[in-house]
Amino acid sequence: MYTSRPVLAHEEICTRQGMVVAQHPLGTEIGLGVLQRGGNAVDAAVTTGFAMGVLQPFMNGIGGGGLMTVHMAAGGGGAIDYGMQAPGRATTDEFPLEGGMEGMDTGSSRYSRNFAWPKVKDDMLSSGYKSIAIPGTVAGLSRALDEWGTISLSDALQPAIKIAEEGFAVGAHFTLSLVSGRGLFLRFPATADIFYPGGYPIPVGGKLIQKEHAETLRTLAAGGPDAFYKGEIAEKIAADVQANGGLLEVSDFAQYTPFLHRHGMLGEYRGYEVMGLPGPTSGPTVMEILNILSTFDLVGTNHGDPAVLHLIIESIRLAAADRFTWMGDPEKTGAPIGALTVPVYGAERAKSIDRTKAGPADAGDPWPFEGREMPADFPGPAGAAADDGTTHISVVDKDRNAVALTQTNLYLSGVVNPGVGVMMNNGIGWSCPIPGTVNTIAPHARALNNMTPLILLKDGELRGALGASGGRRIWTSVAQSLIHHIDMGMSLQDAVQAPRIHVEDGDVMVDGRFEHDTINGLRSRGHQVTIVDPRYDVAPYAEPNGIAVDGGELRSAVYPVAKLTVAAGY
Repeated sequence: MYTSRPVLAHEEICTRQGMVVAQHPLGTEIGLGVLQRGGNAVDAAVTTGFAMGVLQPFMNGIGGGGLMTVHMAAGGGGAIDYGMQAPGRATTDEFPLEGGMEGMDTGSSRYSRNFAWPKVKDDMLSSGYKSIAIPGTVAGLSRALDEWGTISLSDALQPAIKIAEEGFAVGAHFTLSLVSGRGLFLRFPATADIFYPGGYPIPVGGKLIQKEHAETLRTLAAGGPDAFYKGEIAEKIAADVQANGGLLEVSDFAQYTPFLHRHGMLGEYRGYEVMGLPGPTSGPTVMEILNILSTFDLVGTNHGDPAVLHLIIESIRLAAADRFTWMGDPEKTGAPIGALTVPVYGAERAKSIDRTKAGPADAGDPWPFEGREMPADFPGPAGAAADDGTTHISVVDKDRNAVALTQTNLYLSGVVNPGVGVMMNNGIGWSCPIPGTVNTIAPHARALNNMTPLILLKDGELRGALGASGGRRIWTSVAQSLIHHIDMGMSLQDAVQAPRIHVEDGDVMVDGRFEHDTINGLRSRGHQVTIVDPRYDVAPYAEPNGIAVDGGELRSAVYPVAKLTVAAGY
């Protein structure tokens, strides 16, 4: 039997001066306005980042965290890690297990039999007051402005304040999120008052107004980041969290500092320099996938060739095994993350790939490439958190400065603190509830996250910015988008919207838009395949977007599924 398949596509636009891509039309419009008024890419990205926290409060905002990669045409760029951090009182004792394992689900961001976690009592790792980690967004965006921006923090906050104060009409994606999360939203009175006025979810086309959120942003505009981390905002959040059995304290806010990486270079692939975030992010995982694949000649290959897709699947599986075995907070565990991005380590991993059949996805031995022996007390492997609430922004300005910025709440705790009006993260859920793993819950740990905003250079010249939302499926989508673009010669727009796979261990999710011969070719090589179709309203795969720089032209790239992602330029 043959059935029709969807054709999912988005228009590529081409401009010469500047471009912004964001996952909400108003966010894109705000960012482009900054560029047109003379701001640079960092000014536009930060302003858009604050606005997206108002427009997509379930996915990101000042109650969450993120990563930003910056290329400055005149030099001096880098990357900022402002991911969420566990409170000082966070330990596995606070999150008792109730038995059973989290399920594998094609409809969520977890799709793994081997890399799953046990269930936690009352779901307190994923929702409610105990799940809230220290937010990093304010510190990270403020630091970016200080380092590379030309406008004030107050100026960057004004569009977000206006939208929060006056409100905006919500779309179908937002209302569906409200309906599906009804049980969570109605648990917390301050949350229900905003998103379920009168006991009903805001309908499509209805207006979301966030008065307290606007007032919090005004306080931040007047007092700077200290107002958030050392002033009344931290005090209000901590007081409410403490009163409801959570772990966050004022002292946790005061000690928070984002990590600034002055160069942010991850490695090279086929002559392209890849800028991104090291440490417990997805940057090292994407780089390991590319390093493994660099040992195979993929240049000029065809998308959908099952022999090539087999190599991609096997490379991802090997990198995933290393990710969940060796990656966690390097300051807490001494994790050998740097070795995972070394090209010779990728070449060593590639030797285990059989071109004819699926093989075991075992972790490698990165320690010789780290230049040290594995400590006798090095912790055991861990899985990684599900992650459903993220947004990505790409910006390039007229001077060819560029920003790739990914922000998240992880998903959301469901908690809006009275008097603050901001949806808080559930960032503790990034950490494993099992004691003794490389990614275990620990005081002030920075857990493994899925974000990977990247910038591409060639011979030092800007070639593009790219990233994605979509939890554990981010790194597989970004890696494949790069392979489609660099190896297969696709435009970046075609690269991000082309059918792809997602895999972590033995089970492979395959986009049903692939040809039948491709799918049969994977099965004949021993892959356990599940066909999962994306639709315009459902995104079972991650949602990448970016900007390609082609000579003097900027070309947009938008994955046309679920979120209202829009590119705009001038």
